[in-house]
Amino acid sequence: MTKFIHTADLHIDSPLRGLAMRDEAMMKRVQRATRTALERIIDLAIEQQVAFIVVAGDLFDGDWKDMHSGQWAAGQFRRLADANIGVYYIRGNHDAVSQIQRKIRWPDNVVELPHDEPATITLDDLGVAIHGQGFADREVTIDLAARYPQRVPGMFNLGMLHTSLTGSEHHDTYAPTTIETLRARGYDYWALGHIHLRNTDPLSTEPYVAYSGNPQGRHIREPGAKGCLLGEIDGETLKNVTFHATDSIRWQELIVDVSAEKNLDGVLAKASAALEKGHRDHEGLSSAFRLTFQGATKVHDELSDLIKRGEILQELHGSAESIDDEIWLEKIRFDTSPQLAGNVQDAHDLWGAIATQFDQVQDNAEALRQLEELVKPVLDKVSAQHVSISEEGTLDERMPQWIEAAQQLLRSRLGAPSA
Repeated sequence: MTKFIHTADLHIDSPLRGLAMRDEAMMKRVQRATRTALERIIDLAIEQQVAFIVVAGDLFDGDWKDMHSGQWAAGQFRRLADANIGVYYIRGNHDAVSQIQRKIRWPDNVVELPHDEPATITLDDLGVAIHGQGFADREVTIDLAARYPQRVPGMFNLGMLHTSLTGSEHHDTYAPTTIETLRARGYDYWALGHIHLRNTDPLSTEPYVAYSGNPQGRHIREPGAKGCLLGEIDGETLKNVTFHATDSIRWQELIVDVSAEKNLDGVLAKASAALEKGHRDHEGLSSAFRLTFQGATKVHDELSDLIKRGEILQELHGSAESIDDEIWLEKIRFDTSPQLAGNVQDAHDLWGAIATQFDQVQDNAEALRQLEELVKPVLDKVSAQHVSISEEGTLDERMPQWIEAAQQLLRSRLGAPSA
């Protein structure tokens, strides 16, 4: 039985976004999370005695200013050389144009496939043929897979491709292709990269087509377990594919429904319970959570009070730290509405009139300018810890968020229904 590892999108040394560190030791752990993922992949390869590893693009992230990332990666791959494990990789959109990367002195077990045309490497002793082509530029808009050679008879054929297939909501469309095009090559396995979300099930089983996903999530849009795929082959037949987690920090959004809570203590207790369970489910890994409060609740007024909210945020951060100092809160969002009772027609009518005024202001450039003059002093005085809106961007870009915050406050004070 021959084993191999399929990985992609390691983005070595790219930062994890959205985490505020409490001390220098934590900061160092977070900064080296992508390195930890590669170390765990190599540990797995040695433990499982795999024959080779394929990296389907974006080993690195952008054009570095020094050689440290490359030198470190080369040192890790030397561990594989000592275990007689080969590494075959292609460039993706993020590391296509790195000039420094071309100066790395890779150990002899590392082979980069070309970026100007598809190539095939045959591992005769294993009966494996590896096909692939890297990116010559950051933006590749042609179907690279359509140019790949047909299968090598009598061998297990594996294709590497950095692609978005027919497109993805969260990724640029690079090297677009289709499952039908991949199937036409006659390969047994397609190791895909570029899409960071791993498929729980393969995109196809004959041939086996899969994204491994990135081995370490880097922000809240990359949630859940991250790792690599371990394949087992017998002759020309793929026998098994299993996922192995390699992340050290796991991202997750927690939705906390507070519609049944009658006071702020109940809301905080429910949030604490959600944090504790979520962290426990991560089985010893560090956790980065986004908390979102939802529901029509009696506590809406307190949650919407911008001054009171500062105290709430402090309570939530303190609660997270008391559970485990390996928990970070990436963001806390309040998406609740007031719990209405009885006849609310008057409040509804008044709110309708106010909402019309808001719409008219946003459609009137002069009115917006006057509103900016009123809001600017508030922006200068209100601490960021008291609000749940971004401080990034110009005043013009931030104004819609402040208008929305004002609308929420007025709705809560009037007891009007949420928009």
